[in-house]
This record gives sequence, C-alpha cells and structure tokens, in this order.
Amino acid sequence: MPPTIVKYQLTISRHDAKYGAKRILVRKGRRLEVIVPAGVKTGSLLRLGGVLQLTDGYDGDVTIQIKVKKRFLPGVIAMIAIICFFVAISFLPDSSTENTGYIYENGAICVGEDDEPIELINNPEANNPTYAELMLFIHRDTTNLNAYIEGGPNGYVCSEYAEDVHNNAEASGIKAAWVGINFEVEEIGHALNAFETTDRGLIYIDCTEWDTIAYVEEGKEYGCIDIADAESLSYSFYQEYMQKWQEYESRLEAYSKDIDAYNQEIAGKVYIIGSPEDIRTSAWDARLEKEEQELDRLSEELGEGWYDPIDIVEEIYIHW
Repeated sequence: MPPTIVKYQLTISRHDAKYGAKRILVRKGRRLEVIVPAGVKTGSLLRLGGVLQLTDGYDGDVTIQIKVKKRFLPGVIAMIAIICFFVAISFLPDSSTENTGYIYENGAICVGEDDEPIELINNPEANNPTYAELMLFIHRDTTNLNAYIEGGPNGYVCSEYAEDVHNNAEASGIKAAWVGINFEVEEIGHALNAFETTDRGLIYIDCTEWDTIAYVEEGKEYGCIDIADAESLSYSFYQEYMQKWQEYESRLEAYSKDIDAYNQEIAGKVYIIGSPEDIRTSAWDARLEKEEQELDRLSEELGEGWYDPIDIVEEIYIHW
C-alpha cells in the first residue's frame, strides 16, 4: 500500500523564513518538532517522512506547505494624501517665505502621517549614480527596517520612508527625488523615491518596509518586485513576473487538490504489490513527488512572494 500523505500549511514571518525557526505540530495528541530551514519561500514544502506511523499507527508522511507573510504595499492603509492641500490646509504659507525644502502642491505643504511637513534636504554636491552605486546605497540604507506606524505624533508611513531615503541618499552624495502618486480609484495616494542613473535611466525605488523596484507608468497598475528578484526594469518584465506568479499559484492549488484526491483514494485500502491498483497509485504518488519538486524550483525562481498591486496610476509627481 502506498504511504498516505497528510497535508498542513504553516504561516511564518519573513524573519523566520530568512533565518529559520522551530515549530511544534500536534497531531493525534503527539507533538512533532518541525525544523524550518533558513531560506524557505512561500510554496516551499517540508516533508516529515514516516511520522504517521507514530501519530496514526500506519505508514505515511506529513507534508507542510510554507506560507511566508507578505509585506504588501499599504494600498488601503498608506496614510498619505498626495493631494496635499486636503491634509495640510493649515500650512498655507506666504509665497515669499516658502521653505525650499518643503513639498508644495496647489500652494499647500505636503505633510506626513505625523502631521509634520515633508522636508527634503538636498546636497548641492550630490550626483546621479550608476545603477551599481544606487543598489549599493539601497543595500546599506536601513530605512526599510523602520516600523510602519499609523497615526499619532510618531506616525511613520510611506511618506516618511520616502523622505528618509531621499535625505539619506543626498547625504551620501546621491541625487534623489521624492515621488507622490495619485491613483484612479484609491483616494489615498502613495510615496516612493526616484533616481536618475547614468547607465540605466530613471529608476523608481519603494523602501516602505522592504527594498523593491517599483514599476510606475501612468494608466497602468502600480507594481513592485523585490530588488533581488527584479531582473529587468521594464514594465513588461513586471507583467510577465506577475503572470508567472498567477500561474504558479494556480498550479499550487491544483497540486493541493491532487494530494487531497490521492489521500481520499488510498484511505483505508491495502493494495497487492504489482496489482493494477498498486501500479496506478504508485505512479500517482511519483507524479505528486515530481510536481512538488517542480513547484519548489518555481518558488525559488520567483522569490519570496509578490506584492498586491494598489491601483492604476493616474498622476506622478517627482520632487527633486
């Protein structure tokens, strides 16, 4: 009789996915220690071979599908109003006293989540970087590690992330821009950064909680890919990448259903070795094993996860 496969799903943090962790799985009153190795991705499968003999009294494995919590872009909770006069009506200055470090829209100052003006500190000695220089700066900069905080005097959302990345880049000698985006449907906008590289042109970077390449074009959905997985800066690459993720998740869902059908088929049955039923279910099990390996390969290729698109970009404001 082919071994039974019992399937579980385990959701872990990005920290645990990167560095590894231990979890306890309880089945039929028995505690099983699950070692999550460092570097797992969403869709990775862990197999506990033969453990059903301990928990259920018959031969079989436990398969655990890993799901890494995604750091989605804050489409609903990004609390910056790009049409800044709605949130900054009390900051209407006399044009003769404008602070050149502030961002003005329609005569009003853009403020962040903490109700303080966004202030860009430019370095007159800063220059446009090469792509390699920009990536090195982003790798070293730790703004993405700052806590995302909604509301209050300590509020810190996309507007503040973009402000700090801009000012850190300028202090490092790299010319940077603070970028505001309006969407077609979402009433709340988004903020990020832009850099004019000398060898690869204008590049959008979004460091809100994670370092990503942003794909920004008016009339198209706003999208991001982890810098490590962004093999191209073209919008067509982003579209192809998202299509691959959709195909992967569809394939993963079909695989899960196939496992359920397999378990239902062999439950409580004993097969004679070499019988047509044994040959058929053994071939089925081999097919599942092959698909598991292929899904692992695809997961490694695509990276840790994808980010929910926020909305269609309507307007882009670039402030250098």
